[in-house]
Amino acid sequence: MNFKRALAVLAFVGFVSVTEAAAAAPRAVDAIPGRYVVVYKSSVSQPDRATEQRQREQGFRASLRYDKAVKGFAAKLSSGQVQRLREDPQVAAVVADRRVHAVGFAVASGEVVPTGIKRIGAVAAGQARGASSVDIAVIDTGVDLSHPDLNVGEGVNCVNPGAAPTDGNGHGTHVAGTIAARNQGSGVVGVAPASVIHPVKVLDDSGSGTSSQVLCGIDWVANNAVRLNIKVANMSLGGGGSPVATCDTTTDPEHKSICAATRAGVTFTVAAGNDGWDFDYAKTPDTPAAYPEVLTVAAVSDGDGAGGATGAAPSCMSGESDDKYASYSNYAATTQGAAHLIAAPGSCIRSTWMRAGYALSSGTSMASPHVAGIAALCLGEAGVSPAPCAGMTPAQVIAKLRAHAENAARATLAFGFFGDPLRPVTGRMYGFMTPVAVAASTDPVSTPTPTPTPTPTPTPAPTQSYSAAPAGASVLAGTLRSGAVASLAAADGVLLRINSTTSGTRVTDWYGRFTGVPSTLSDLAVTYRGGNSRSCGQTVSAYRYSTSSWVTLDSRSVGTTTTITAPAGASPAGFVSTTGEVRVRVRCSTSRSFTANADQLRISYKA
Repeated sequence: MNFKRALAVLAFVGFVSVTEAAAAAPRAVDAIPGRYVVVYKSSVSQPDRATEQRQREQGFRASLRYDKAVKGFAAKLSSGQVQRLREDPQVAAVVADRRVHAVGFAVASGEVVPTGIKRIGAVAAGQARGASSVDIAVIDTGVDLSHPDLNVGEGVNCVNPGAAPTDGNGHGTHVAGTIAARNQGSGVVGVAPASVIHPVKVLDDSGSGTSSQVLCGIDWVANNAVRLNIKVANMSLGGGGSPVATCDTTTDPEHKSICAATRAGVTFTVAAGNDGWDFDYAKTPDTPAAYPEVLTVAAVSDGDGAGGATGAAPSCMSGESDDKYASYSNYAATTQGAAHLIAAPGSCIRSTWMRAGYALSSGTSMASPHVAGIAALCLGEAGVSPAPCAGMTPAQVIAKLRAHAENAARATLAFGFFGDPLRPVTGRMYGFMTPVAVAASTDPVSTPTPTPTPTPTPTPAPTQSYSAAPAGASVLAGTLRSGAVASLAAADGVLLRINSTTSGTRVTDWYGRFTGVPSTLSDLAVTYRGGNSRSCGQTVSAYRYSTSSWVTLDSRSVGTTTTITAPAGASPAGFVSTTGEVRVRVRCSTSRSFTANADQLRISYKA
């Protein structure tokens, strides 16, 4: 029996290294509280007289007056005065006064820039992005309402109706920080710093909830989207659902509610889930990840915030490698699922936490808010005009972000990751990873009409060199004495030590497993550095899946230390399994007992 689709469970993989932070003074938001600019309709012929009249009647005093470029005034107003002016038939608009910045905002001294924020380019060359001009709903465990690093707006509690949507778990606060933590000189910085977050609490303090609570949250977003300017909603949660139908034919209340909210102009970003299976499994799909109207986000593991797969593995998780699909991430197995799929960093992401703290956490829950922040900036950003996604429907926003992700990966292969469509894993689709800087002219990806003559010569895709450490290891002969596979990433003297067998010919025999390797690779080579407590005859080999056999790459007598770099030879793709795995084996034998000391094992290749 398949129990894999449990109802309304969080789509994340734990956390480590929680720290409490001293409360820092929050940075002022772009909007200046209580100050407004009032613009009259063009039919008002004497704006100065009109302003004098309204000052006497309503009791405010204009600080600035305008009568050329626009007709109107600036003043400090109460909420009642704002409402009366907005109802005034001669007033065209009442808008919040705001601070103006140059495009590009320096990262404040003392800020921590999480690796995921760097990886998508939300901070580059010391510059962070501006606040979004649209609001974002976080449908989750609530949010720490007084966290100094967050700009929290109105919300709702669907777990305990009438209570404040306070986060007693930490998960929702973490999601909110990745989207919009302030750039204020302490803590962390988010994708769209200081944007307004609306906490929608649908999961309790243990991280659990029900579909009726989730439905309550989506309904609140749909009902308040226009009033609160909510244009993006993130759902880092999920559970098992019924087969997916269309908006017109579905009987799934949650699906119906998301259809209604998207019609109200809300773009949903949703975690793909952390079970390592296909979220679009037809009989029992993961929802809301499988709904075609949402942008589903798979997770990428990244250790250094940069492309090229040259960094160390993510710091807080074992079994992950730099710049490859996260082993826990769900994926699409159908073209329908892949049509609304994108990827973002999800492993060892540092963000805000409850009680004004900060924490590292991992999962597709951490990947999804990166994309929520990107979508919010695409719809509107302080100092950027026009916004690339301004005026777009949610379906158009999703198409825009996915097309831009593909363009970025094709233009710069190093921006991608092992498992994206340019370096695929058979049977699994993770999508492209989108950068934050969405260009107005980019989208959609189109195929140019071919010119009859002359026939253009196709330009080969650029190749990039990559290096990877093993994600795991298995001992075939001998026993593990000490160390871990993570120590094989670098030649640093930190050893994986294996004792030989103790009878007959003494042998150590083990292999490392490398995951996320594309089948389109070329020039595969193995580097091994290690030694033994006594000399032994050593072979280094790789498993060729095309012939189901181990192929010897190097054979020699090895003493206390040696470094070997061995090319795999012709047809390197034969060493890659259908699931993107490469296996490298190290075997040593002699007549007396010994200990093998492995310092480094890596593969390198081009793709």
